[in-house]
Amino acid sequence: MTLRTLALSLALGLAGAAAQAQVTVSDTDGNGTFSIEEMTAAYPDMTAQLFSEIDVDGSGEIDADELQAARENGVIG
Repeated sequence: MTLRTLALSLALGLAGAAAQAQVTVSDTDGNGTFSIEEMTAAYPDMTAQLFSEIDVDGSGEIDADELQAARENGVIG
């Protein structure tokens, strides 16, 4: 394997790993859900409209299931 091929393989592997990395949302108040402020800290482009779309049950907070569903559906990265 040439050095060039090795470098290309490494670069592609790193790019794939970065594409699969998920943003970490911190539950700063420890209540087990995520507020719009906590979501905005992780996703700076978060809007009230997007937050309400993710908050399927309308509780005003995003729980782990809602966050995972938004990720799986490509709503957020």
